[in-house]
Amino acid sequence: MLFPRLQVALAVGVTVCLVSFLIFPVQPSLPKTVLLIALSILTVFIALLIFRSSEEEGRAFGWFTGFVLVGYAILLLLRGLANAADVWTGGIADAVRSALLWQLACLMTTTATAFGFMSLSTTKLRVELLWRAQVDDLTGLLNRWALKRTALKEIQHCRRMNSSLAVVMLDLDGLKGVNDTKGHTCGDIVLQAIGGILQEAVRARDSVARIGGDEFCVVLPDSSIHDAVHVAERLREEIYDLVIRYHGEIIQTRASLGVASSDVSGLNWQNLVEDSDSALYQAKRSGKNRVAVAAPDWPGNYGTSEPGGNRSASESF
Repeated sequence: MLFPRLQVALAVGVTVCLVSFLIFPVQPSLPKTVLLIALSILTVFIALLIFRSSEEEGRAFGWFTGFVLVGYAILLLLRGLANAADVWTGGIADAVRSALLWQLACLMTTTATAFGFMSLSTTKLRVELLWRAQVDDLTGLLNRWALKRTALKEIQHCRRMNSSLAVVMLDLDGLKGVNDTKGHTCGDIVLQAIGGILQEAVRARDSVARIGGDEFCVVLPDSSIHDAVHVAERLREEIYDLVIRYHGEIIQTRASLGVASSDVSGLNWQNLVEDSDSALYQAKRSGKNRVAVAAPDWPGNYGTSEPGGNRSASESF
């Protein structure tokens, strides 16, 4: 709020000065001097705004543009002072008054500023497009494409470190019924709540994505199959306990989960996805609201018993 007020104050001050110059006789060069100095100050304000608003991705172009504008502001100030012959005379003043020098300075400043603003706009657009290409608009989680890129990098890391990687596939039970009876707006709220639970329940390094309508995937690097099953069971319980209030009605949902680990499936993304997906549908066939593991010797499925009691994990909608 400070900069806009200063700009308004500057505009008011310049207007008052110009009106005064029209009413009262002054030295002919004084109005031009005042305008040049005011324009110099305004240019500094613009440069400061660019410095403050430059995001990390476009900071280099922002600072370049800002410094160009600061240089232009200094030239305007010198031009204004040189215009007042009785205030400043001498060789430097004559050089600043030079029409050729002034034209070159204006041309260079205009070109550099245009390049800077164009680069800032391009960088901002590139960042926005990259974000849209990687993020699911509804939940804010990664999308399928971004998850695969991240998972492939994690697989390379696990190969170098000789560690394990696990994948948890999750599908909501009964979301179609919610969409059919309560509407897709309610279904979207459920998906957003589930996305929040998944994001909060895993480590910062883990990757969570929405890969389909009501299907999610979690990549757990440096995790054994036992670690992954523990995470999957915790996610199942969190979703079971979730209570969403929508237009005065209570909405609850359940989830079936499938777990695959590189200990069994190998460090191959396609194998991990297929095995976790197969385990997921095994969990659904076995009664839903449970965890199934893609391991031939795993002792049964998890989550066959219903945990007692619900707690509200979301605000009212």
